[in-house]
Amino acid sequence: MTTTIKTFDKLYNFRDIGGLKTTDGRYMKSGVLYRSDELSRLTRKDLTTLESHNLKLIIDLRTENERKSKPDRVPLIKNLQQIHIPIYHDSQDFSHKEFFKFLTGNSKDLDFEVLIKDFYQSMATERVAEINQTLTLISQSRNLPALIHCTGGKDRTGLLSALIQLTCGVPFETVMQEYLRSNDLIEPRMKKIERFIRLMSLFQIPRERIKPVLIVKADYLKDTHDYMLKQFGSVEGFLIEGCRIEKRTLQNIRDLMLD
Repeated sequence: MTTTIKTFDKLYNFRDIGGLKTTDGRYMKSGVLYRSDELSRLTRKDLTTLESHNLKLIIDLRTENERKSKPDRVPLIKNLQQIHIPIYHDSQDFSHKEFFKFLTGNSKDLDFEVLIKDFYQSMATERVAEINQTLTLISQSRNLPALIHCTGGKDRTGLLSALIQLTCGVPFETVMQEYLRSNDLIEPRMKKIERFIRLMSLFQIPRERIKPVLIVKADYLKDTHDYMLKQFGSVEGFLIEGCRIEKRTLQNIRDLMLD
């Protein structure tokens, strides 16, 4: 069952991925695996709150430029590992300066919905080794409890969380509901980012054109899920054949995360 998560001052999208009922009537355990947005802004209170979750591992899915721009701030906990696994295409790893040039030089031609759908496609086709590495790490009891995060905690983290929940047998409809929860949780932060992007583009980009990259949409996850089913027959088939994850690794995840 879902446990109550203590609130943070500077984390918007922190939550437990467990507490969900599976198709066979079992439940994913709470307190084993968490997800969130980036950790650069944590207050002293936030550090204490994060420490209370007794984390053994933090997996950072951000690019090198993202990490340099906003380094994680984490509590000083003995034996807490921090591992960087960038779930992104190299050509999309912009510095702030490069992103500014990208926006101002291409703003009239940009279709952000196409951009974000291409990103999801690239995660499922070009970042399979990183998906393998992430799931292998969380399949080991010594690494739990663990936290997975990216920048907004909605796309990269959202897809990885969905894959783990589906591996544990949570129905796709429930996984989709959890995926879409990011929209409510990150709305305050996304409004600030929207203003920043519009300013960087000298207000050439209307709000509605920016919106697809600031939210999660059902199509983003559904299209990726449909691709996995079409190409591999199931999510497990995608993980085993597409990502080269061992069957035992997936069973370990179920053993560790299911009541």
